[in-house]
Amino acid sequence: MKKFISLCIAAFLVAGLLFSSAAKTSAAKPEPNSAVSYTAPLSLYWLAKSGVPEAVEYVQYIDAEKILKPENIPHYERVERINKIYHEIRYASLNDFIDTEKYTNVMDLGCGVSPRCLKMARQGINYVGTDLSDVVEVLNFYAPNFIKDDMRKYVRFETADAADPVEMMNAAKSLNGKICIVEDGLLMYLPRDKQKAMLENIRDILKEHGGVFVTSDFVAGEIFMGINRTIYGEDDAPVVGKETQKLYEDLSEVFFNDTVFKTTDEAVKFIEEAGLKVEMRPLFNGNPNVRSIRDLNTRDIESINVLMKQEFLWVMTAD
Repeated sequence: MKKFISLCIAAFLVAGLLFSSAAKTSAAKPEPNSAVSYTAPLSLYWLAKSGVPEAVEYVQYIDAEKILKPENIPHYERVERINKIYHEIRYASLNDFIDTEKYTNVMDLGCGVSPRCLKMARQGINYVGTDLSDVVEVLNFYAPNFIKDDMRKYVRFETADAADPVEMMNAAKSLNGKICIVEDGLLMYLPRDKQKAMLENIRDILKEHGGVFVTSDFVAGEIFMGINRTIYGEDDAPVVGKETQKLYEDLSEVFFNDTVFKTTDEAVKFIEEAGLKVEMRPLFNGNPNVRSIRDLNTRDIESINVLMKQEFLWVMTAD
């Protein structure tokens, strides 16, 4: 099953990321290699299923639903119900922070096929998406198909391994003024040494440019299980949690028990040792417009709204 799912999601990227074939080019089509994470298109898929407009549009460009079929995902109905809420909340909370703080420069680490590039460009916000070289090559090849003429001046994709200081600093150079560095779902795929390098690189960029680093990755498990318990209750939530964890571990071949922090204190100490100061904030500044919870019952919606007011958004500045 693991091999079958991996092949399906690999096809999602290698088969062109299937961006609209209307825009033809004579250049040779690049293809991502094994370094590409299979989890990136799956995250986009959940956002589209939740009804995020730019994700729905992005998925149409790459024809995802013809490849990411429900029958190819074990325990699909349970996994989908949780993940579309979880991914939308985390995605929307970062966008809400950017809007609230009125940042005009955004650097998105490990961007993959995130639809944030579309959202930021349409708001006139300068966006730099960073990822591994093969991912960026594919994004740049197909960008003219989904980044329209009037938006191109706002969007760039740059090669930058989050643990590489030179690549990270070079990617940031295209942005003038304070930068909001965001990261949504990368941290847990990195071993400790690369996590440390990433934070140190972020520190150096913030010292150079000013701004903040924002993520909910350090408490992603708490967010997920909070949603999970609301939907499935205390008894069934651990089962559904393990189903999702296994899906992502099988796709990425990363074991999250080795990469996630066990306690908040452990994570804060790790961050501070890298030269960053941490402030915890609620996931949303006001009342969020989260589409994926609209079909829940009133009690569950109230419970999710309480969760979204918890201080799960970590805002970091250079010490």
